[in-house]
Amino acid sequence: MGDLVQAAETFISRNLGAVLKSSDFLQLGVDDVKSMLNLESDKDSIDEDKYRSAVAWTLHDFDERQKNFSDLFHLIQLENLSNDFLIKVVQKEKLVCNSTDCVQHLVTAHVSRISGAPACKAKPDQSDVIFMIGGLNCQQSVVKFNTKTNRWSNMPDTNIDRRWPSAVCYNQQILLMGGAIGYTSTRYNSVEMLDMNDENPKWDSNLPSMIEKRSAFASTSLNGLVYCAGGYNGTSLLSSSESYNPEERKWSSIRNMNQKRSFHALVSARGLLFALGGWSGNITNTAECYYPRSGKWEYIPPMKTCRSSLTAVVLNNEIYAIGGCKNSNRLSSVEKYNLNTKTWIDVPSMNEERWGGSACVVDGLIWVFGGEDAKTVEFYDPATNKWQVSTNMDRERDFSCVLSI
Repeated sequence: MGDLVQAAETFISRNLGAVLKSSDFLQLGVDDVKSMLNLESDKDSIDEDKYRSAVAWTLHDFDERQKNFSDLFHLIQLENLSNDFLIKVVQKEKLVCNSTDCVQHLVTAHVSRISGAPACKAKPDQSDVIFMIGGLNCQQSVVKFNTKTNRWSNMPDTNIDRRWPSAVCYNQQILLMGGAIGYTSTRYNSVEMLDMNDENPKWDSNLPSMIEKRSAFASTSLNGLVYCAGGYNGTSLLSSSESYNPEERKWSSIRNMNQKRSFHALVSARGLLFALGGWSGNITNTAECYYPRSGKWEYIPPMKTCRSSLTAVVLNNEIYAIGGCKNSNRLSSVEKYNLNTKTWIDVPSMNEERWGGSACVVDGLIWVFGGEDAKTVEFYDPATNKWQVSTNMDRERDFSCVLSI
């Protein structure tokens, strides 16, 4: 067996450049990626290939993999990269510039080779910060919450008063999309963006509008694209979906979901999208998955509980469906979907019922905020399998957008 393993490693080393560029490389787990990056090769430009593959692998499932990029970056032999490649490629990569650790590694190891070119400017560490946008009683208000200090601070208000919008964070840029004007039938398809790469960020409305006007929809990011699905356009429930390419500044329609949904959840995991629950003429427990390669939506096993106005996150390759409402009853219950076994199992309930609550993941914990008549913040630790109340918000906030960077 040892000879076989050695022969396999030798073959991979001799063909490492091709292996790193293959589509199969993007499907590897982080430990296998690290093993690949540690392999040696006689190819002169192999460290350029290693660097590009580390970036491509991270962006393939950005939300889940961005936490691993710094470790991968430290495995690249930067001294083998040319000055031209360092300046024109590495220093311009946001994954590098947005990581204090990566910037320090780059500057410390190679300041003598940068030849006076401007180095990346390290951004303030936002790893413990959660951003909260709007809510039914404070639509334009934006605040941030530090999970280590339990302290709140104000951010610039949004440009437009939006009820039931959706938001996504990509490369430290917060995109706020759609929503409604109060309780009227008028819906937005406009988009505004807060760039946290700026020293003094302000909301910028000079972005392309979505194809469809929508509120009470759901959004997420995957493989460098922003996806929006479902919602309500002021007269009808929607099954339509669309994607946005930030580099091309272009929206494109994708295939409709199998079911019309509003007040549902949308998350990305393992290169796929998952739409959960919501209102489809009644409160539903159905769930479906979008395959970007085939462009198809397919049903997956339904949740154990019908949920509308729920929130959802992905943690440790499991999808958590949190709170919401069933009929007129607010829910504190939580369940999770195991992507390997394709089954839903119960998770301990939250301390508070949350209809229209919001959630995100920071440092391996699930943080949940607000909901109708709820001011508390609580977090779930999968290591202890328990929920714990952290603090209170300054006011009740429901149907707000919550993001981590």
